[in-house]
Amino acid sequence: MVIAFTGDPFLAKEALLQEASLRGLTRFTEPTPEALAEALSPGLFGQAGALLDLREVGDGEWKALKPLLENVPEGVAVLILDPKPTTARAAFYRTRERRDFPTPKGKDLVRHLENRAKRLGLRLPAGIAQYLASLEGDLEALERELEKLALLTPPLTLEKVERVVALKPPVTGFDLVRAVLEGDAKRAFRHLKRLREEGEEPLRLLGAFAWQFALLARAWMLLEENPRPTEGDLARLEAHPYAAKRAVELARSLTGNALKASLEALIAGERRAKEGKDPWLALERAVHTLLNTLPRG
Repeated sequence: MVIAFTGDPFLAKEALLQEASLRGLTRFTEPTPEALAEALSPGLFGQAGALLDLREVGDGEWKALKPLLENVPEGVAVLILDPKPTTARAAFYRTRERRDFPTPKGKDLVRHLENRAKRLGLRLPAGIAQYLASLEGDLEALERELEKLALLTPPLTLEKVERVVALKPPVTGFDLVRAVLEGDAKRAFRHLKRLREEGEEPLRLLGAFAWQFALLARAWMLLEENPRPTEGDLARLEAHPYAAKRAVELARSLTGNALKASLEALIAGERRAKEGKDPWLALERAVHTLLNTLPRG
């Protein structure tokens, strides 16, 4: 009997170890034909069976293991940890038992964290669960953070969590835009550095700026028509209601000249980036210009 555990590495390994415990299997077998053949043969001191971790196994090694796995003796269990199987291994699992554990996302991830916290005897407020779900880290890293939080003296507050948790919140292009709009140069260039290190495309970031400033321009013109816009007026901005309200608030602090200069800086930055010049330098210049053009506060 071959059972493959796939999907999220943390969930798949946890499920495999639980199944292994039920079957009396205690250690992983080296993924070689010799070691597997020995594990599949009944010994004097234990039952036959194997745990295989194929995460680092290449195609050549798999081809050597496959004949043995195709002929596992009746009543012998082989449990395979293979979170992201190759095409060949996925095809092999189609005629065997495969237990897949997708990585939870969004609301499912929040529920996962709440349930894991309960297992640790930790009451996790909804806001903190959502904060943890927003951090950059896999399920195993999040589990380690929950273990740390379980040691804190209650009540658990967001301030305590932010001081203790080692994972970083993700940075997006809109975080960079927000820092620029708020006139926070230090934060803006810190975001810019991190986005570059993480391989973000500078043209995508310029696109985020262009979208935001086009929205600000529409909001500014709306305020020129009506200083107290209604919900119906905000709908004309063609943006999410929260984004539309935020744009109107920001537009109140802008002058027409500042907005025009900002749009010109973005157009110039995009032109330089598309002309084959250093796109990161073009973006940095645009950010610098915007920081010096927009009013503070």
